[in-house]
Amino acid sequence: MQNTEITVPSRLTMRTFVLQWAPAVVAAGLLWAATAAGRIPIPGTPVPITLQTLVVMMAGVVLSRRQAVAAVVMYVAMGACGLPVFAGGASTLALVGPSAGFILGFVPAIAVTATLATAVQRVGERWGMRHGRSGVHAVADDVTTHASYRSIADRNHMDTSCAHACRAAIADFSADLWYGYARAWRATMRWALRFAAYWAAAVIGCIVLHYACGLLVQTAVTGVPLRLIASASAGFLPGDLCKAALAATVAATFRR
Repeated sequence: MQNTEITVPSRLTMRTFVLQWAPAVVAAGLLWAATAAGRIPIPGTPVPITLQTLVVMMAGVVLSRRQAVAAVVMYVAMGACGLPVFAGGASTLALVGPSAGFILGFVPAIAVTATLATAVQRVGERWGMRHGRSGVHAVADDVTTHASYRSIADRNHMDTSCAHACRAAIADFSADLWYGYARAWRATMRWALRFAAYWAAAVIGCIVLHYACGLLVQTAVTGVPLRLIASASAGFLPGDLCKAALAATVAATFRR
């Protein structure tokens, strides 16, 4: 009788595989869903506006580089195999048409974005480790300060001096208020710096590089001058900048 029992190492391997590659599979499916959600045509260019760039930006700034690149490669491979995953239900022929550069350009675009996002995360971790000791000292100083205020307040209460007790209570409250304000301000500034860094990563990879790949291939396929194609494709820019801001907001909030 054949033994069908799954060993512990096999279960661990399967679990590791699922945890490593499930996000890539989900991202590839979201790219397909974003295409099926609809498209907005732009006069002067055969490439429509879709939610694909938003999904690519999100994957680039949230997933690891390996997972992000794998997601886009799977998506392009599905279209190459004949599945109608591209805009308008297109598949293989889209990879040799005017929009081929934008589709294939997702691969280098997300690779660069994910690489920059990983660098941002590492810099943030090193910054936190470097300044963690000073942060601990600051908290210790605050605790000492609070203890001093409270001891003064207790002493003043023992002296039955109402004026001294009120001054100590006000000083204690002011210290609490200032400490909370300082912590909130530092947290807000750290979030703003992370947001700016992730936004720059999305713009460099998924806008600058992606546009370059798409426009160069489109002018090569259609024969239309690059200047005209670029001016017609300028309609993508406002929406893509907003998508980059949304992706950066998610990354700055949830990615540490």
